[in-house]
Amino acid sequence: MRGTLRQLRQAGNDWQRRALHALAPTFLALACAGIAGSAQAQDGKLGAYTGTVTISGTELSAAGNPGKVDFRATVKITLPLTSRSDTSAMAELSDIDKPSASAEITQWDLAGRNASADSDGKITSWTCALAAPTTIPMNGQGTLNVDYRKKTHSMFIALVSLKPIPLRCVNSRSGAYRQTRTVSLFFGTSEPDVLPWKELPFADPARLSAKYRLVPVSQMKGRYAPVEMAWDLQLTR
Repeated sequence: MRGTLRQLRQAGNDWQRRALHALAPTFLALACAGIAGSAQAQDGKLGAYTGTVTISGTELSAAGNPGKVDFRATVKITLPLTSRSDTSAMAELSDIDKPSASAEITQWDLAGRNASADSDGKITSWTCALAAPTTIPMNGQGTLNVDYRKKTHSMFIALVSLKPIPLRCVNSRSGAYRQTRTVSLFFGTSEPDVLPWKELPFADPARLSAKYRLVPVSQMKGRYAPVEMAWDLQLTR
């Protein structure tokens, strides 16, 4: 009979792999755009934008595996400047040796079901919820552009956790169980492959703050519902 706990865990692992690879095209687009942290940025000689970002949204199902994940998190992050002039500045993130961000995950509600019925004609389903609010380190890649002349900024940052989060789950056949899961997050003004990037205004270049809803139109369309974001980043030296 299908729908056993072993198969459920395998389905969960499949979902986890999709979560880890969901942002792979995004990282590729960032890499192709030449986004990589420089030694000058690592040294912090030009300063950095440091602050918090709140993120909430829904990751939609992959084809053939109906389900979704509702998530909410608060990210603390440092974006080191790699270039700076009288007219513009750029912060780039490309974590290798150590993470530049941490995230407090406060919601991770997963619901899924098999694509087809088991031998008895019933479809196995499962739900998972965060066992407890959890803070995890995250590796990131992305860029922030600041235009002093137009008083606007644009960015996209993708994040992948270095540690899993704990989940409490229930299977419609086998009952309750626990598992852990590695997660990914992102925030920004537009998807990295959609050019030109959407720019948002600022009043003071030393503090970039905004409330924004990112509506996927390209690589993330169909994989994510609109994502609600709010960030407050301050320039430090």
